[in-house]
Amino acid sequence: MTLLVRPAAPADVDAIFERLLGFGRHVGNPDWVSTTPDQLAAGLFGPAPRGFAHVATVEDRVVGVALWFFTYNFWMAQPVLYLEDLFVDADARGSGAGEALMRALAAEAQAHDCAWMDWQVLTDNVGGQRFYDRLGARLQGEWRLWRLEGEALAALAGAPPNP
Repeated sequence: MTLLVRPAAPADVDAIFERLLGFGRHVGNPDWVSTTPDQLAAGLFGPAPRGFAHVATVEDRVVGVALWFFTYNFWMAQPVLYLEDLFVDADARGSGAGEALMRALAAEAQAHDCAWMDWQVLTDNVGGQRFYDRLGARLQGEWRLWRLEGEALAALAGAPPNP
């Protein structure tokens, strides 16, 4: 078994999309994924990419994916690598694919002079929390995630709410 992690290519879009669907099923929210493979391809590989992806492969089969983008910390005047999603197929967990993806992202963060990497983990994802703890990551408990979406977002922007 040869595990390889590499930046994703346009030919990987369907495999990445399948991993997104798998992540939604894994966390019990298959309806979270409302994108299409074409929208995903545009976001990753279009003329103005919105994010990036790395894939983990075993014998040329994608078994894991990390989707990420850069944010910016003005206090430190440095970029931050934000990991949006990390998912490894159930049959590839324990193979080192997750750690290899995280190592590749850490290398990206270092190469782009990032102050740090950030991501979120569901509170009931104890296995994921143990995995990240083992890598040396620490929970940032003093910060709470807030979200503005849907009608509240439209109202604040001054647009009429969607019916």
